[in-house]
Amino acid sequence: MKHASLVGLLLFIACRPARHDATGDRWTPIAVEHATHFSLLAHGDERMAIVFGAGGSDDTLAVCVTGAGEAPHAAITLPNLERLAVLSTTHLAYISALGCADRVVAAAHLDRVRDAETLERIGRGELREIARADGIDREQLSASRAQVLFDYPFGQTALRTTSPSQKFIPVTEYLEVHPLGRAEWIRFFGVLLGKEHEADSLYSDIAARYKSATALVSGAASRPRVFFGSTWQGQWHVPPGNSFMARLIEDAGGAYCFSESTSSGNVQVDLETVVDEARNARFFGAVLARGGDVSVIDLVGGDRRIAELPVLKRGGFFLDSERSDVFGQALLEPDVLLTELIAVLHDSSLAGTPKYVFRPDQ
Repeated sequence: MKHASLVGLLLFIACRPARHDATGDRWTPIAVEHATHFSLLAHGDERMAIVFGAGGSDDTLAVCVTGAGEAPHAAITLPNLERLAVLSTTHLAYISALGCADRVVAAAHLDRVRDAETLERIGRGELREIARADGIDREQLSASRAQVLFDYPFGQTALRTTSPSQKFIPVTEYLEVHPLGRAEWIRFFGVLLGKEHEADSLYSDIAARYKSATALVSGAASRPRVFFGSTWQGQWHVPPGNSFMARLIEDAGGAYCFSESTSSGNVQVDLETVVDEARNARFFGAVLARGGDVSVIDLVGGDRRIAELPVLKRGGFFLDSERSDVFGQALLEPDVLLTELIAVLHDSSLAGTPKYVFRPDQ
């Protein structure tokens, strides 16, 4: 979605003439390496963070400004943030990595939280639950006295309308295709939480480790073909070729079965396609939410026609969102995720004890 006032603000920032006095009164871009759905700018000690939606830089969702100076019109002005609320549990990993877990006073779906430090605080009764399966609890959100609510830019129209005094900051890290693009959102949180230098250092280390991991397979003689998907109520969905998982498989030295497809979300495929692609694949991967022992039949959603394919005899693997924080901490450990995937695709013990990528019980 586009907001005319925000578009106008961006044009103002881009086109205003530079003053040549000692203050250097203009916003200067801060380089962002891999993320494509936020940008950062500096003006002295002030910082501006701009959030983009599915349309990229033509789809501005929010402009946030920190610091004591006068903010441009239509920007979300932020004080020192000491009381935070989050609607997506994925955001907790970024906040905790910056040493700010104690600033979170409210979160949605506490039963889905996997972040270790936040779990401890939940156990001590220090967080309010502001959303469950039946929707947002506005009373709990108000009672939390959160200065900002980090949310996602869909399905929140009613909440925003009925909570006019609440500051909402949309976060779109899930739109990033490159694993380092998702990791780089720690720099976005770093700017807003007053932890810019810490965030830059953390991201730099993550990027260096990830690039070192990709070098392990840069000269691989072959790229094994990989099927990857998930099933829900008998229907299979696969990531498109322009997705986080497809890029991860490519960087791990694999050839993804659906690399030529493009979509803004997962692609629904029929059973015949699953069988045809899996029959020609060397590895078969899936996302599960099990938390316990996993067999081959679990991996394929109970379908014995798939389970009997040769690829499942030796090439099955899975990511388990119950066993590990696949949708949170893993975003800040793409190098670990990549190294474990390399170990699977290239039959090595490189990764040691797995944290994110597991093999099913045969």
